[in-house]
Formats: sequence, structure tokens, C-alpha cells
Amino acid sequence: MDDSSDSPLLPALRPEDYPVVIPVYPLLAPLLLPGTVVPIVADEPRYQSLVEDAIHGDGFIGIIQPQKEMSGETEPVLFAVGCLGRIEEGRPENDDEYLVGGQIRFRVIEELPPVHGYRRVRVDYSEFSEDPQLIEEGLEFSTLRDLARRQVEPINPDFDFSILEGMAGTEVATALAHNCAFSPAERQALMEAPSLREIEGLLLLLMGGPGQAPTFDLPPLPVC
Repeated sequence: MDDSSDSPLLPALRPEDYPVVIPVYPLLAPLLLPGTVVPIVADEPRYQSLVEDAIHGDGFIGIIQPQKEMSGETEPVLFAVGCLGRIEEGRPENDDEYLVGGQIRFRVIEELPPVHGYRRVRVDYSEFSEDPQLIEEGLEFSTLRDLARRQVEPINPDFDFSILEGMAGTEVATALAHNCAFSPAERQALMEAPSLREIEGLLLLLMGGPGQAPTFDLPPLPVC
């Protein structure tokens, strides 16, 4: 007997499985793209409820970047395009942290009344329907991989670079983008790239332009 439907932690394989109404977790950084995994912190009662509801439901949550740094005093204004995430098996070291795996990007159609204190939105995936297939096929992003190697090697020459080669192209892009002092609008430009194929060129442009040596403002994002 196949009991896979009992677990919300198994990956969704078909576009029709994606929910059209999803809870929202605002996350400024790192950027969650399809094929990447990032941690979130359920450090407020509403986000604890969000994670608990997701785990006991289909496991899906929507990760959307706020347009500005969050002050905590008011609800942040969110961008219109985000990424559907799914709670992953395994946990970071802290009890209030969870891993979320990126599935497919979406566009917000409308915001709905909150439930248990957390925000909800109705979304449409049609604009980004090729995302899952591109992740399955693999995105080489060879120039970004070379940049990541050049950044890590001086700091950690004993690093096992086979890990880097095994990462999805979008994982490499997320790690590099996290190490640059990008504005929310610049990070969002990566999120809203018409195709995931275009992220490498767009990121290189944001990092300095063709032929320019990029600079990094932050330490490397840890590789799990």
C-alpha cells in the first residue's frame, strides 16, 4: 500500500498539485528560488502557527520578499512575485528554524484575510510553469560556479568542491546573491526573471556587468 499521501514532506511532482491559496512568510534574504533550500525562523506565534498548519496540511508555504527592510511595527508591503516552498525533512540547529525547499514561482492575485495571525494570498503559477522542468533538467550556470569557487577557495582551500558541482544552478545563484549588498529591488529582479535560464546573466549584470570582476560584501553563505 502506498501511504505517500500521508506525508506533507514529500515533493509535489505535478503542477496541478500546487495550491492556489497559500500562507505567506515574508523573507528578505536569502532568496528562495526553485531548486534551493533556505531556513526560516518561526520566532513569532503567528509563524509558529503557520509552520504547524503547513506541516499538518500539504506542507506548502509562500515565501515573498518585503519591498523594504522590516521594522516589525507594521505589516511589510510585499512584492507581487514569490516562490512556493515546502517544509523539508530535517531541521537546522535551532528549534524555531525550519528548512523550506523552493518549488515554483508564483504571482500574487489577491491577499486574503489572515488565519491564525498569518497572511494568506491567492496565487497564479502559469507565468512560471516551466520552473519545475528546468530544475529537473538542471541549470549549468558554469560562470556562477566558477565565481563561487573563486570566492570560497581563498577562505577555505580544503573545501570539497564536489559539493559545489552537485548544487542546483539556482542554489549557486542564491548563495552568490546573498553575499552581495543588493537592494530588495535587485534581489527581486532575480526572482522575476522571465525564465530561470536568465538568472545567471542577470546576476552577473547586477554584480558588475559583462567583463567586470564582481565584488562580495558579505561572507559566503554556508553550504549544507
